[in-house]
Amino acid sequence: MLRAARIQVAICLIPSKKRLMRQFLPAGAAVSPDAAQRYSLTLSESQRAGALVPDLDVLFRERIQRDPSRPLFFQTDTHWTPIGAEVAAVEIARQMRASFQFPVSSRPGTRLGDMRPMVLASGDLTPYLTAAQRRSFGPEESLIRQILAAEGPGALLEDDSHDTVVVGTSNVQPRFGFQPVLSNQLVRPVGLSWRPNNVGPYFALLEYVRSEAFRRQRPHALVWNHLEQDVLSPTNNPAWGTGAVAPAEFLSQLRRAVA
Repeated sequence: MLRAARIQVAICLIPSKKRLMRQFLPAGAAVSPDAAQRYSLTLSESQRAGALVPDLDVLFRERIQRDPSRPLFFQTDTHWTPIGAEVAAVEIARQMRASFQFPVSSRPGTRLGDMRPMVLASGDLTPYLTAAQRRSFGPEESLIRQILAAEGPGALLEDDSHDTVVVGTSNVQPRFGFQPVLSNQLVRPVGLSWRPNNVGPYFALLEYVRSEAFRRQRPHALVWNHLEQDVLSPTNNPAWGTGAVAPAEFLSQLRRAVA
Protein backbone atom coordinates (compact mmCIF):
# COMPACT_ATOMS: atom_id res chain seq x y z
CA MET A 1 0.00 0.00 0.00
CA LEU A 2 2.82 2.39 0.82
CA ARG A 3 4.62 1.61 -2.42
CA ALA A 4 1.38 2.16 -4.34
CA ALA A 5 1.23 5.58 -2.68
CA ARG A 6 4.74 6.22 -4.07
CA ILE A 7 6.37 5.98 -0.66
CA GLN A 8 9.60 3.99 -0.69
CA VAL A 9 9.86 1.76 2.36
CA ALA A 10 12.89 0.60 4.33
CA ILE A 11 12.51 -1.55 7.41
CA CYS A 12 14.95 -1.25 10.28
CA LEU A 13 14.65 -4.79 11.63
CA ILE A 14 16.56 -4.87 14.92
CA PRO A 15 17.94 -8.31 15.79
CA SER A 16 16.97 -9.91 19.09
CA LYS A 17 19.62 -9.24 21.71
CA LYS A 18 18.82 -12.58 23.34
CA ARG A 19 19.40 -14.55 20.14
CA LEU A 20 22.32 -12.48 18.91
CA MET A 21 24.22 -12.72 22.20
CA ARG A 22 23.10 -16.15 23.29
CA GLN A 23 26.47 -16.82 24.96
CA PHE A 24 25.22 -14.71 27.87
CA LEU A 25 22.03 -16.71 28.44
CA PRO A 26 21.77 -18.52 31.79
CA ALA A 27 23.03 -22.06 31.99
CA GLY A 28 20.53 -24.46 30.45
CA ALA A 29 18.80 -21.77 28.39
CA ALA A 30 18.79 -22.17 24.62
CA VAL A 31 17.40 -20.50 21.50
CA SER A 32 14.62 -22.59 19.98
CA PRO A 33 14.85 -23.71 16.34
CA ASP A 34 11.90 -21.46 15.45
CA ALA A 35 13.56 -18.43 17.04
CA ALA A 36 16.86 -19.26 15.36
CA GLN A 37 15.33 -18.84 11.89
CA ARG A 38 12.89 -16.06 12.76
CA TYR A 39 15.12 -13.19 11.64
CA SER A 40 16.08 -14.64 8.27
CA LEU A 41 12.47 -15.56 7.52
CA THR A 42 11.23 -12.07 8.39
CA LEU A 43 14.01 -10.56 6.32
CA SER A 44 13.20 -12.58 3.19
CA GLU A 45 9.42 -12.10 3.48
CA SER A 46 9.75 -8.34 3.95
CA GLN A 47 12.10 -8.08 0.99
CA ARG A 48 9.73 -10.20 -1.11
CA ALA A 49 6.98 -7.68 -0.32
CA GLY A 50 9.17 -4.94 -1.80
CA ALA A 51 10.76 -3.34 1.26
CA LEU A 52 14.43 -2.51 1.60
CA VAL A 53 15.55 -4.51 4.65
CA PRO A 54 19.28 -4.43 5.45
CA ASP A 55 20.57 -7.54 7.22
CA LEU A 56 21.50 -5.99 10.56
CA ASP A 57 21.95 -9.44 12.09
CA VAL A 58 25.02 -10.14 9.96
CA LEU A 59 26.25 -6.57 10.38
CA PHE A 60 25.90 -6.65 14.16
CA ARG A 61 27.66 -10.02 14.44
CA GLU A 62 30.60 -8.71 12.45
CA ARG A 63 30.75 -5.54 14.54
CA ILE A 64 30.59 -7.44 17.86
CA GLN A 65 33.50 -9.62 16.77
CA ARG A 66 35.55 -6.71 15.48
CA ASP A 67 34.97 -4.27 18.36
CA PRO A 68 33.57 -5.98 21.47
CA SER A 69 34.64 -3.03 23.63
CA ARG A 70 31.75 -0.95 22.29
CA PRO A 71 28.52 -2.86 23.03
CA LEU A 72 25.62 -2.55 20.60
CA PHE A 73 23.07 -3.22 23.35
CA PHE A 74 22.85 -2.13 26.97
CA GLN A 75 23.33 -4.88 29.52
CA THR A 76 20.51 -3.83 31.85
CA ASP A 77 18.11 -2.50 29.21
CA THR A 78 16.11 -3.87 26.29
CA HIS A 79 17.31 -1.11 23.95
CA TRP A 80 20.34 -0.80 21.74
CA THR A 81 23.11 1.64 22.61
CA PRO A 82 23.71 4.75 20.50
CA ILE A 83 26.62 2.78 18.99
CA GLY A 84 24.18 0.11 17.80
CA ALA A 85 21.80 2.77 16.50
CA GLU A 86 24.61 4.45 14.57
CA VAL A 87 25.86 1.21 13.02
CA ALA A 88 22.31 0.48 11.82
CA ALA A 89 21.65 4.02 10.57
CA VAL A 90 24.87 4.17 8.54
CA GLU A 91 24.10 0.87 6.79
CA ILE A 92 20.43 1.66 6.15
CA ALA A 93 21.36 5.05 4.69
CA ARG A 94 24.01 3.44 2.48
CA GLN A 95 21.48 1.03 1.01
CA MET A 96 18.82 3.73 0.68
CA ARG A 97 21.23 5.95 -1.29
CA ALA A 98 21.96 3.03 -3.61
CA SER A 99 18.36 1.86 -4.12
CA PHE A 100 15.95 4.76 -3.59
CA GLN A 101 15.12 7.68 -5.85
CA PHE A 102 15.34 11.03 -4.08
CA PRO A 103 14.83 14.55 -5.42
CA VAL A 104 17.66 16.98 -4.82
CA SER A 105 17.39 18.27 -1.24
CA SER A 106 17.38 22.02 -0.70
CA ARG A 107 18.68 21.52 2.83
CA PRO A 108 21.56 19.46 4.19
CA GLY A 109 21.37 16.65 6.70
CA THR A 110 22.08 16.93 10.41
CA ARG A 111 25.62 18.06 11.20
CA LEU A 112 27.40 15.67 13.54
CA GLY A 113 30.56 15.99 15.59
CA ASP A 114 32.66 13.76 17.81
CA MET A 115 31.39 11.05 20.10
CA ARG A 116 30.53 12.06 23.65
CA PRO A 117 29.53 9.99 26.71
CA MET A 118 25.88 9.15 27.24
CA VAL A 119 24.84 7.67 30.61
CA LEU A 120 21.88 5.33 31.11
CA ALA A 121 21.07 5.83 34.79
CA SER A 122 18.90 2.74 35.18
CA GLY A 123 17.99 0.13 32.58
CA ASP A 124 14.41 -1.01 32.05
CA LEU A 125 15.34 -4.59 33.04
CA THR A 126 16.56 -3.70 36.53
CA PRO A 127 13.06 -3.74 38.12
CA TYR A 128 13.01 -7.49 37.44
CA LEU A 129 16.10 -8.02 39.63
CA THR A 130 16.13 -8.48 43.36
CA ALA A 131 17.38 -5.60 45.48
CA ALA A 132 20.65 -7.47 46.06
CA GLN A 133 21.11 -8.07 42.32
CA ARG A 134 20.40 -4.43 41.49
CA ARG A 135 23.31 -3.34 43.64
CA SER A 136 25.62 -5.17 41.24
CA PHE A 137 24.49 -3.07 38.27
CA GLY A 138 25.14 0.65 38.24
CA PRO A 139 24.60 3.24 35.49
CA GLU A 140 25.79 2.22 32.03
CA GLU A 141 27.75 4.44 29.66
CA SER A 142 27.86 4.46 25.89
CA LEU A 143 29.05 6.94 23.30
CA ILE A 144 26.71 9.03 21.16
CA ARG A 145 27.43 11.31 18.24
CA GLN A 146 27.29 15.01 19.10
CA ILE A 147 24.75 17.06 17.12
CA LEU A 148 26.18 20.35 15.87
CA ALA A 149 24.16 23.51 15.29
CA ALA A 150 23.17 24.32 11.73
CA GLU A 151 25.23 26.92 9.90
CA GLY A 152 24.50 29.60 7.33
CA PRO A 153 22.32 32.72 7.10
CA GLY A 154 19.08 30.77 7.43
CA ALA A 155 20.20 28.50 10.23
CA LEU A 156 18.00 30.15 12.85
CA LEU A 157 14.85 30.09 10.73
CA GLU A 158 12.52 27.32 11.78
CA ASP A 159 11.96 24.77 8.99
CA ASP A 160 10.76 21.31 9.92
CA SER A 161 10.05 20.11 6.38
CA HIS A 162 11.48 16.76 5.32
CA ASP A 163 10.89 14.17 2.60
CA THR A 164 12.13 11.19 4.61
CA VAL A 165 10.76 10.03 7.96
CA VAL A 166 11.55 7.44 10.61
CA VAL A 167 8.50 5.77 12.17
CA GLY A 168 8.68 3.31 15.02
CA THR A 169 8.95 2.67 18.71
CA SER A 170 11.38 3.46 21.50
CA ASN A 171 14.61 2.31 19.85
CA VAL A 172 14.35 5.26 17.45
CA GLN A 173 13.60 7.85 20.14
CA PRO A 174 15.97 10.84 20.11
CA ARG A 175 18.16 9.77 23.01
CA PHE A 176 19.71 6.90 21.00
CA GLY A 177 20.60 9.08 18.00
CA PHE A 178 19.31 6.94 15.11
CA GLN A 179 17.50 9.76 13.28
CA PRO A 180 20.31 12.37 13.20
CA VAL A 181 22.86 9.82 11.97
CA LEU A 182 20.45 8.70 9.23
CA SER A 183 19.90 12.34 8.23
CA ASN A 184 23.63 13.00 8.20
CA GLN A 185 24.32 9.98 6.01
CA LEU A 186 21.46 10.71 3.59
CA VAL A 187 22.49 14.39 3.43
CA ARG A 188 18.89 15.52 3.83
CA PRO A 189 16.48 16.34 6.67
CA VAL A 190 14.76 13.34 8.25
CA GLY A 191 11.62 13.54 10.38
CA LEU A 192 10.72 11.31 13.30
CA SER A 193 7.45 9.91 14.62
CA TRP A 194 7.77 7.43 17.47
CA ARG A 195 5.72 5.89 20.27
CA PRO A 196 6.65 3.65 23.22
CA ASN A 197 6.91 -0.01 22.34
CA ASN A 198 3.90 -0.91 24.48
CA VAL A 199 1.62 0.41 21.72
CA GLY A 200 3.56 -1.36 18.98
CA PRO A 201 4.92 -0.49 15.54
CA TYR A 202 1.58 -0.83 13.76
CA PHE A 203 -0.19 1.82 15.79
CA ALA A 204 2.91 4.02 15.44
CA LEU A 205 2.59 3.81 11.65
CA LEU A 206 -1.15 4.48 11.66
CA GLU A 207 -0.72 7.48 13.93
CA TYR A 208 1.86 8.96 11.58
CA VAL A 209 -0.06 8.46 8.31
CA ARG A 210 -3.17 9.95 9.92
CA SER A 211 -1.26 12.97 11.20
CA GLU A 212 -1.29 16.55 9.96
CA ALA A 213 2.46 16.24 9.25
CA PHE A 214 1.79 13.42 6.78
CA ARG A 215 -1.08 15.26 5.12
CA ARG A 216 1.03 18.41 4.84
CA GLN A 217 4.01 16.66 3.26
CA ARG A 218 4.02 13.04 2.17
CA PRO A 219 7.49 11.53 2.42
CA HIS A 220 9.38 10.05 -0.51
CA ALA A 221 10.85 7.47 1.86
CA LEU A 222 9.75 5.94 5.15
CA VAL A 223 11.97 3.94 7.51
CA TRP A 224 9.80 1.69 9.67
CA ASN A 225 11.38 0.35 12.86
CA HIS A 226 10.61 -3.19 14.05
CA LEU A 227 12.01 -5.48 16.72
CA GLU A 228 12.65 -9.03 15.60
CA GLN A 229 10.69 -10.48 18.51
CA ASP A 230 7.66 -8.31 17.72
CA VAL A 231 7.11 -9.82 14.28
CA LEU A 232 5.39 -12.76 15.98
CA SER A 233 2.80 -10.39 17.44
CA PRO A 234 -0.32 -9.70 15.35
CA THR A 235 -1.58 -6.15 15.07
CA ASN A 236 -4.28 -6.92 17.65
CA ASN A 237 -1.96 -8.46 20.25
CA PRO A 238 -3.48 -7.55 23.65
CA ALA A 239 0.01 -6.54 24.77
CA TRP A 240 -0.33 -3.46 22.53
CA GLY A 241 -3.14 -2.20 24.79
CA THR A 242 -4.94 0.79 23.26
CA GLY A 243 -2.71 0.41 20.19
CA ALA A 244 -4.12 -3.01 19.33
CA VAL A 245 -6.16 -3.11 16.12
CA ALA A 246 -7.49 -6.09 14.17
CA PRO A 247 -5.40 -6.95 11.05
CA ALA A 248 -8.21 -6.19 8.59
CA GLU A 249 -8.94 -2.88 10.31
CA PHE A 250 -5.24 -1.96 10.36
CA LEU A 251 -5.00 -2.52 6.60
CA SER A 252 -8.24 -0.63 5.99
CA GLN A 253 -7.10 2.37 8.01
CA LEU A 254 -3.71 2.36 6.32
CA ARG A 255 -5.30 2.18 2.89
CA ARG A 256 -7.60 5.12 3.62
CA ALA A 257 -4.82 7.23 5.08
CA VAL A 258 -2.43 6.88 2.14
CA ALA A 259 -5.01 6.78 -0.67
